[in-house]
Amino acid sequence: MTVPPTVVGDVGLGTEPLPVTIADREGEPAGSSATRRATSWLLVALVATGGVLRLWGLGSQRLGYDEAFTAMAGRLPISDLFAYLRLNDSHPPLDYLLHAPLAHLGANELVLRLPGALCSIGALALFAWWMRRYGLAGVVATALLAVSAFELHHGRSARMYADLELIGVATAVLADAWLRRPRRWHAPALAALVCVGLLTHVSMFLLAGGLVALAGLRRDRQAWRWRGAVVAGGIGWALLWGPSFLAQTRGGHSDWIPRTTLDRMVHTFGSLVTNDPGLHLLALVAVVAGAVVIARSDQPLARVLVCCAFVPAGLAALTGTVAPVLIDRTLTLAAWAPFLAIGFLVGAVASRSRLLGLGAVLLLAAVMLPAGVHAIDKPSVPDVALRHLEQVVAPGDVVAIRPAGKLPEIAWSIGVRGRSRFQVVPVRGLGRTAGFRLGSGPPSGRTWLLDWSDGPLPASAQSCAPAWSRGSSRVLCFQ
Repeated sequence: MTVPPTVVGDVGLGTEPLPVTIADREGEPAGSSATRRATSWLLVALVATGGVLRLWGLGSQRLGYDEAFTAMAGRLPISDLFAYLRLNDSHPPLDYLLHAPLAHLGANELVLRLPGALCSIGALALFAWWMRRYGLAGVVATALLAVSAFELHHGRSARMYADLELIGVATAVLADAWLRRPRRWHAPALAALVCVGLLTHVSMFLLAGGLVALAGLRRDRQAWRWRGAVVAGGIGWALLWGPSFLAQTRGGHSDWIPRTTLDRMVHTFGSLVTNDPGLHLLALVAVVAGAVVIARSDQPLARVLVCCAFVPAGLAALTGTVAPVLIDRTLTLAAWAPFLAIGFLVGAVASRSRLLGLGAVLLLAAVMLPAGVHAIDKPSVPDVALRHLEQVVAPGDVVAIRPAGKLPEIAWSIGVRGRSRFQVVPVRGLGRTAGFRLGSGPPSGRTWLLDWSDGPLPASAQSCAPAWSRGSSRVLCFQ
């Protein structure tokens, strides 16, 4: 299936117009050599900018709970890690295995987050390469992905979501290539992506549904090979992790996620574009309008958008009515899609009026840039609390946290990264609290509590330091 070259409008860039959208039958950029060079240099600059944003201050903040959970789980022996995840988590093991060597070494925050940042940069670079033939629309879409607060937040963490950014873009690029000119290697590549995706996060099931839909009602050999590849990837996952997944579903680890409502759908989908709730509905309107533009100018690309983004989002919303599914992170595999649609919308506007196109670009910059900078610049509440705790604890002290499930948060930053011996000890009289004693010498009699629940202290507790609080956390010392 091929499409003829398509050019929709143009907008001035320097001395020569830059086509708003360009699609070439062979998948190569169309237009003059000057236009191609201008587009290429813009995309390279955007990838470089996005790379700097993903690496800037990468190790400046202490690991929050989720990242510390990954780090502490990664320090377990492999056999114990699998058993631990079956009982204590809802995620597959692949990202934990990728971080395990670094966790065993007690690597610093920068090194532990670096694999995720590189995956996020890889996703941006691959997306830019994909967009090279779409002129201004592709440039705008790449720029939005480069500075997206959602992409930056998750692309700079020691969790599996940065991996999903790359897997999601790679799957979309492969789907687009298959629709335009199927190759024999597409099917095995798809099977590998599906299997790796399922071993990274269960949201790959949602994308797998869209990938099956991509073939539609076609009955040719290539369509059956495509469907078979999706199934083969699922079988590989089932053999490696299927029984453990069934055990995880009985654990209730995601029960905190609310069920789907119309309001929740708007804000969940809108948060992929902007973290301003007041703009979520407007963002969704822009995405739908951009999808219409794509459908009119490039049908294969529109099919990729629908099957690799809209179908998974719809399945997430539908499943979320009966199970804890619908949060923005569940849609990380499709987080590229809103920016693709908005890029084409800006391209369509610019093709009718250069002034309106410039206004749209400036408006997007005003919304996206401050949020992107904020995502990498603002200290997190756990970082501030953990830094305070590091300054006040001493060997012999008990360091505790409430609720008990957040123990990895202090175990990594105070214990592992503090380079101190520590052993878990019972913490009595504080309800759901867990802790450890620092050092191997005699106990000091002091307990430092990082409290996230604002619960009461024992009536007999004597304060040994002034209380400290920031946001939803407080640090208390008692004897």
